Amino acid sequence: MIEQNTTPKRNPRFKRANGLNFRLQDRDIEIIRQVYKHRFLSSEHILVLFPESRQGVLRRLRLLFHNGYLDRPREQAKPFLLGNNPFIYGIGNKSADLLKERFNIPRGKVDWTSKNREVKTIFLEHTLLTADFMVALELACKARGDIKLIEPAEIIAQAPLRQKKQVNPCSWKVKVKINNNPYEFQMIPDKVFGLKFLNEPEGNNKAFFLVEIDRATMPIVRTDLNQTSFYKKMIGYWASWQEGVFSQVFGFKNPRVLTITTTHERIANMIQAGKAVDERKHGLRLFLFARREDYSVAEPKKLFEQVWLNGRGERASLLD
Repeated sequence: MIEQNTTPKRNPRFKRANGLNFRLQDRDIEIIRQVYKHRFLSSEHILVLFPESRQGVLRRLRLLFHNGYLDRPREQAKPFLLGNNPFIYGIGNKSADLLKERFNIPRGKVDWTSKNREVKTIFLEHTLLTADFMVALELACKARGDIKLIEPAEIIAQAPLRQKKQVNPCSWKVKVKINNNPYEFQMIPDKVFGLKFLNEPEGNNKAFFLVEIDRATMPIVRTDLNQTSFYKKMIGYWASWQEGVFSQVFGFKNPRVLTITTTHERIANMIQAGKAVDERKHGLRLFLFARREDYSVAEPKKLFEQVWLNGRGERASLLD
């Protein structure tokens, strides 16, 4: 007798299988909205956002992929080598159509299948690190209960009309003069968000933040300000604060700039560079620094603890 192989056939990882029974559920739509909001999310991010049933959520992710609602960018196979690492998901064309129909989110003419296929490793990694921070922040707010996260989309919706018409509404230009030489810097934070403190009186209960995710690939200081450096970013943010640009761009004043980076040493070097930006050489409380390991989606409430150092090297909290 020939023994038959009874091992269940495994669906392909990056090729969609046909004929899977599927009916879109309310939770599926919320998963799609979260993926759209962050551009890319790993399955681990989605599991902490929807913690009710690990196997149930993973099953829905598989079905959403194989039915064309979610996509798995192939680029993830290169840096992450799959194995036991979580899948990374972006939205598919069906999701873009769904979001337009249900929530009037502009569809445009984007072919998300092609867009996801063309994404490169650096962009994918950077987007996931940004998502990791924002997911942890959302979880931290939920755990507190007295703090509401003000999403980037809400800030953009309330921004001045001229800013909303920009290709990237979260970008702006600022003019500076260094050693009598004029420069114009293009500023594009990785994310903008706000916190609303629900137990505080209206009008004095919001704080706003700009986020820089630093992968330690950019030099902190360069002598040529026409080249990219973190020092150049700090000059641009400080000039924007001095010139009141944040009010013109976002409609709020006095945000703080959060930098999430890799090591204590790199933070120390950033603080030193920031003191050179400050005319008094004291360092600027505008800037807050933390390492990626100072928080996680498993321990999100750490984000509201004094895991941050300000531009003077002092311990600080987002709630200060």
